[in-house]
Amino acid sequence: MIVTRFAPSPTGNFHMGSLRTAIYNFLFAKKNKGNFLLRIEDTDKERSKKIYEDEILKIFDIFKLKYDNLSYQSKNLNIHQDYLERLISNKMAYHSKDGPYKFRVNRDNDFFEYDDLILGKIKIPSNNIEDFSIARSDKNPTFILSNLIDDNLESVTNVIRGNDHTINTIKQIMLSKALNLNDIKYAHIPLIHDIDGKKLSKRNNITNVNDYLNEGYLSDSIFNFIIKLGNNFNDIEYLNIEEAIENFNLSKTVLSPAKFDIEKLGFINHYYLKKLSFKEFKNYLGKDIETQLSNYKIEHVFMDILERCNKYTDINLEVSKLLNFFKENTVLKIDENEKDLIKRIHLIINSLNDDDNVITILENKGLPLKKIGKIIRKITVNFESKIPIEKIILFFGIENLKEKLLLYLDG
Repeated sequence: MIVTRFAPSPTGNFHMGSLRTAIYNFLFAKKNKGNFLLRIEDTDKERSKKIYEDEILKIFDIFKLKYDNLSYQSKNLNIHQDYLERLISNKMAYHSKDGPYKFRVNRDNDFFEYDDLILGKIKIPSNNIEDFSIARSDKNPTFILSNLIDDNLESVTNVIRGNDHTINTIKQIMLSKALNLNDIKYAHIPLIHDIDGKKLSKRNNITNVNDYLNEGYLSDSIFNFIIKLGNNFNDIEYLNIEEAIENFNLSKTVLSPAKFDIEKLGFINHYYLKKLSFKEFKNYLGKDIETQLSNYKIEHVFMDILERCNKYTDINLEVSKLLNFFKENTVLKIDENEKDLIKRIHLIINSLNDDDNVITILENKGLPLKKIGKIIRKITVNFESKIPIEKIILFFGIENLKEKLLLYLDG
């Protein structure tokens, strides 16, 4: 059975590259009816923080990455050290003069090589690989050793990770052979670059997943955007997680670096925003905005609001464009023609209520929207909102519109 894993370290914020790697391991396992494991690599006690561990688990929940088992690397520390002692006793590792314990690289062959599921045959001259650290001076194993041991303890069959780990993979294959461990198949996906072709970095780019979520991008949007960075998924434009599993093909992963195009992410986000239900839409309203909406009918305009949003954080801004001027009761300067239109509108709607089709009635009385739209938009929202005027009328309702018209007639 195929078993993949994702093994993050809780020493910092969860970034977009890690999310893509986690998703690819998840998709590969589920595509092959296998298991996907989550392992928290928490052996760095000084830098590991509970807040980062919680962030990892929360993001897995948000993106619906259901793991079949959750484990913690620190619980296997004694086992890691046992394997280290085995290497030392077999003279395959030694305590170096500069402190750490190092693995003694066997250079009998001119090259080290392995078959990568994406990159093909990887071949590196043996002279390029020096003896490498596998434990600190206190015999606390490093990532190279502990990560490999845990993969074998958990019967991992496949590892998908960034192609900056190709040298680490060579080292772990050496260790695996030295310790007679199970063979693992490796696949290395291209790194993510910014739009200028430079490696995506924490210093120069927003890389944290939470930053994008808090900035107004939906998880469905981020999911669709991030999985396409390096794989076309049979050219299907938008996929839910079940469709992504069905259409995932590791062999179609491109070799060149994937470019992180924020405009593309915005385009995808706009698509998913427009798919929000009214119930979902209300979840993004601020408490203050929601309170102000108690006298109005937001259900008539929520789709129009979403059409004008690129991020969910834009929702409250667009609602404010409807509310701000209206609730101020400011009376604008109007000319005689505008005042006459207001009188005629008020005369017709004064006897109506919200159950009446006010737009049809006004049209039948010789006041089509084409004629009265401008003045109603002016006195209700002062042209701040571009939502269709018929929707604005429905949003405010007859009684609120009557009161607004009276402000101009009383003046």
